[in-house]
Amino acid sequence: MTFYDDMQAVAADVLKTFKQGVIKYVDITPGSGPDDEPGDPTETFFTLDAAARGVKFKYVQGGLAVASDLQVTASVPVTNEAGSVVSLTPSMNGFIEVDDERYKIVQILPKPSAGTTVAFVFIVRK
Repeated sequence: MTFYDDMQAVAADVLKTFKQGVIKYVDITPGSGPDDEPGDPTETFFTLDAAARGVKFKYVQGGLAVASDLQVTASVPVTNEAGSVVSLTPSMNGFIEVDDERYKIVQILPKPSAGTTVAFVFIVRK
């Protein structure tokens, strides 16, 4: 086990202890029909051990966010709808729900940027 595998477990434990409200990642799978009528997309919900706050000034200053955005820090292991723990692979097509309010994902920042991901920082906008 590498250092970052250990840190992933530590981050998951800390975020589980300090999680706020009900924060979910919503994965959107497009319909599988033909291009002119693909059908309804499928939504899959993953409950996150996460904390939400106003976005950091450095992200606003760097052009990654606007002042009204939220920053959600989430652990990599998540619980799916069936109650199983799985590893999260987020997509920009997905959404974040904070206490049943849906936010569009503007940026996904894995921490660290390379190697084993310890946590994700999502910048989300209403």
